[in-house]
Amino acid sequence: MVRMGLQEDIERVEQHIRDIEERIGRQLAIIVQTEQDGLPIERPRNFLWVLQESLRLSRDHLARLLADEFIAGRAPDQATS
Repeated sequence: MVRMGLQEDIERVEQHIRDIEERIGRQLAIIVQTEQDGLPIERPRNFLWVLQESLRLSRDHLARLLADEFIAGRAPDQATS
């Protein structure tokens, strides 16, 4: 039962990571266009940093969930050893 909730959390975080990666791509395009238009890019770059930090944190979260899944998968084996 715990594994099902954990798997759903993993899938949700993986989707969140994909969404952030797409937003980073769009933000990079916005920065390029803004720069070509001769406009200041400080704010778009700041938002890009926020997106990159969010991606880093989400990847860390996914790593912790995967570790939890691994430990949960091994727990019954260890109990019978």
